[in-house]
Amino acid sequence: MANDTRERIVTVARDLVHGASLAQVSTEDVCKAAGVHKGSLYHFFPSKNALAAAVLERNWDMMSTVLEESFATDVGPLERIDRFVDGFAGMLALMRQRMGATPGCPLGGLAAEMAGLGAEARAQVGRILTGWTRYFTSAIGEARDRGEIEASTDPGEAATRLLAHLQGHALMARAYDDPDMLRRAKPGLRMLLGARPSAAERPSGG
Repeated sequence: MANDTRERIVTVARDLVHGASLAQVSTEDVCKAAGVHKGSLYHFFPSKNALAAAVLERNWDMMSTVLEESFATDVGPLERIDRFVDGFAGMLALMRQRMGATPGCPLGGLAAEMAGLGAEARAQVGRILTGWTRYFTSAIGEARDRGEIEASTDPGEAATRLLAHLQGHALMARAYDDPDMLRRAKPGLRMLLGARPSAAERPSGG
C-alpha cells in the first residue's frame, strides 16, 4: 500500500512537471492531483527537491530502457543511433497520448532546472547525462574504428554534440506539439559526425 502511494505521487508529479515545469508545480498541486495529504507526501519525500530527484530517476529508468533496446549490437553503430532517435520519438508520442500534449525531453528540461538546486542535484544530473552520453560514445567510437566517420573524431566530444542537438529537437517537438520533430534530427546527427546519410535519407537513384 505504501509503495502504491509513493508510485502514485511520483507519477502524478512527473506528469505535472512535464506539462509545465518544476518551478511551476508546488507540493500542494501534487497532493491535490494524487489525492493524498501533505503528510503522506513528506513521509516519502522530505522536500520538493527530493520529489524532483525521484521523478528524474523514474525518467532515467524509462530512457534507459529505450537506450538498451536501441543500442543492441544487431545493427551497425550509426543505425543504432538512428534507432534510438526513432525510439525517443516513439516515447514522446506515447506520452503525448496520455498527457494530451508533447512534453519534450523527459530528462533535459527537468535536468536543467535541477542543476540549479545544489551540489547533490547537480551530481545526480551529471551522473544521468554521463550515462546517456556513454551509449553514443561507444557507438561513435565503433563507427570511427570501422571507417564510417572521420578517424580524427573524438567519440566523447561528438557524443556531447549529438546529445545537445537532440535536446534542441526535443524542444522543437514540444513547441510544435509534434513528436516527429525529433526524427528530423537524424540527418543533422549524421552531418555532425561527418557521416554519409542513411540509406533511407539518400535521394533515389543517388
